[in-house]
Amino acid sequence: MSWRVVAKKDVLDAVRTWRLGTTAVAFVLFFALPVYFGATGSTANAGGDGPSFFSGTGAVLFLVPLAALMLSYDAVAGERESGSLKLLLGLPVTRRDVTVGLAVGRAVVVGTSAVVGIVAAALVFVAFGGTVSPVSLVAFLALVALLGAAYAGPAVAFSAAASTSNRAMATSVGFFLLTLLGWSSVPKLVLYVVNGFSMPRGAPPEWAVFLDRLSPVNAYRAAQRGFVEAGGAWTPAGDAFYYADWFGVVVLAAWAVVPVALGYRRFRAADL
Repeated sequence: MSWRVVAKKDVLDAVRTWRLGTTAVAFVLFFALPVYFGATGSTANAGGDGPSFFSGTGAVLFLVPLAALMLSYDAVAGERESGSLKLLLGLPVTRRDVTVGLAVGRAVVVGTSAVVGIVAAALVFVAFGGTVSPVSLVAFLALVALLGAAYAGPAVAFSAAASTSNRAMATSVGFFLLTLLGWSSVPKLVLYVVNGFSMPRGAPPEWAVFLDRLSPVNAYRAAQRGFVEAGGAWTPAGDAFYYADWFGVVVLAAWAVVPVALGYRRFRAADL
């Protein structure tokens, strides 16, 4: 047995318990309904070329991370509290297999649900006379799935490192608030301390810009501008590598992988 078997079991459990179906329906409602009302409104007020499909998908940055964290925070801790983790580890499966398999399984559940919701929204948009580039749509779906993995990974890591589901949920909520609302304050705080507890004037140094672009939210925005909105023809604001759109993809992938490795290190030494 390996992490693939654990991941497959986790996805099948999500299907059997309707967790996958319920999440997909919720995404369809949250994504397709605004597109429907926006499309009918633009039809009633005809004029111009109409809105772009991707211009109305800002809710992705809130709903996908929230769903990923809520579906993943108890992945390991919940099994640990119920006692089923000891039964699972009694099989030919390691703690690494459990951690990696659950991270992959939750990312698949979130990504699949989000893809279903976005495809439904795109169909509604096209049905009302809009046009969506297939290439841009595929790139958008891939980025959304990667965004879900970038939040499912840390949530599973918190779950593996925590002894209870409540602690895992608390750290997941803190991570959600930090990355969506407070990340821009991190480079400012570091800059404030480095500058002798006073804010310097002028443009921020490049290291502060680099730190700001390590946010999964900012990484997703940069990748979307480059690969979806500009179709790969986006011109970065600077010459450094962290201004490039591909760097956003690398950052998202790192958020999906690195926290899982760190969480496993903590889980490996935990006393069950």
